[in-house]
Amino acid sequence: MNWHDILFGNENYAFLAEIAVRSLIMFLIIFAGLRLTSKRTVKQLSVFELLIIIALGSAAGDPMFYKDVGIVNSLMVFVVILLLYWILTKTMEHSEKMESVLEGKPFYIIREGKAARESLTHKVLAMDEFFSALRSHQIYQLGQVKEGVLEVNGEISLLLYPEGEIKPGLPVWPDYLMKKTRQVPLSGIYACTNCGYTQYIDEGKETLCGYCQQNDEWVKAVTQSGSSE
Repeated sequence: MNWHDILFGNENYAFLAEIAVRSLIMFLIIFAGLRLTSKRTVKQLSVFELLIIIALGSAAGDPMFYKDVGIVNSLMVFVVILLLYWILTKTMEHSEKMESVLEGKPFYIIREGKAARESLTHKVLAMDEFFSALRSHQIYQLGQVKEGVLEVNGEISLLLYPEGEIKPGLPVWPDYLMKKTRQVPLSGIYACTNCGYTQYIDEGKETLCGYCQQNDEWVKAVTQSGSSE
């Protein structure tokens, strides 16, 4: 077993210094390229822009540690990618259709305290991820949310009901979600665990959700303060 080949490949120790120089140069080029996009955080990136970043990263990687790949070759890739980015960005400024194709558009997830109709047929966001996002906004239950939108950058924007207009809704905290049942123990208002729709169910009755028609598991609907309705 040749440990030199395992650790260093076919190159000698001196090539490590060249790798350090190459990496520094490529880092500065990547930084300059990202600055041209005028984005400050990953959360501000659309899918299209994330694709650009991946392409730049791929072009930057090889010259860092492959001796036979020149930095100028990689720099040409950078120029082409950033030029394409500039052209497409200018095109999107004048074409809503092109912007929708490349970056997507906001998507309604919640309307009036329950899943939006469009979100029932398009599983763009796993329910556990969505509930996690709601908890990060200090949301206790879906009845607080008048409208919830998934933005093109993956962020969730919420429009909440005023305090006096909050409805009973599906609690989004784990301890409450674990109490789901098919046969309700007491008559009252229950929330569908699939879509958040609330309806009155008689004691001991099993019923299919009247809104999504896909679920027969229920959780006791709660108010913002946590008391049962």
